[in-house]
Amino acid sequence: MTKKIGFVIVLVVLLTLGLSGCKRPASQAPIDEVKTTPILIQTEDAASGQQPEGEDEKSLETATLEMVATPTLTPEPTEVIVIPTMTVPAEYTVKAGELVFCLARRFDVDPNDIISLNALSADGALSVGDVLQIPQSGSWTLGDRNLIEHPTTYTVQAGETIYTIACKFGDVYPEEIIAANRLEEPYEVTAGQTLQIP
Repeated sequence: MTKKIGFVIVLVVLLTLGLSGCKRPASQAPIDEVKTTPILIQTEDAASGQQPEGEDEKSLETATLEMVATPTLTPEPTEVIVIPTMTVPAEYTVKAGELVFCLARRFDVDPNDIISLNALSADGALSVGDVLQIPQSGSWTLGDRNLIEHPTTYTVQAGETIYTIACKFGDVYPEEIIAANRLEEPYEVTAGQTLQIP
C-alpha cells in the first residue's frame, strides 16, 4: 500500500513539473495565465461509499489526474489614511461659523476661560479672523463634548464648511476631517458630498 501511495505522489510531482515547464521563447512577453492545481479524482458509489465494481486498490496506481483551473487572486492594496494627532494650540484664528462653545468643545477647555483670557464680551461673540489665546489647562465640564457620535459619515449641507461641520460634532478637529477625506487647500466641500468623520 505504501508503494502505491508513493507511486501516486511521484506521478503527481512529475505531471506538475511537466505541465509547468515554459512553452514560450524567451523573447516573447509573458502572458497572464490561470494557474492550475492537480487534483486526484477518485470516484465512489454514493449510496454505499464503495468504489464502483471493477475498481480495486490497483486502480489508484492508474488514477486519472485532472487539471482544474483555479484563478489566483491578487489582493487589492489597502490604502492607509493617517489621522494627525492634534494638540491644543496656544493661538487660534477664528473661521466662519465658529463660536466660543464650539472651540471650547474642540480643545477640551472651559468656554469661560476662553472668554476671560481674550477679554471677550459675556456672550463670547467672535468675528472671522479673530486671533484667540487658547487656555492650555482646564477642561470642558458642561456635558458631552461630542454632539454627534462618530466615527461616521456625514452628508454636507448647503453653506457648510469643514469648520462648521467640526463644530457640529463638537470634539473633532477640522484637520482630522481634512486628513480622513484627503482634502486639499482651500478645503472646500459641496452640498451632497459625503465625508468620513474620524
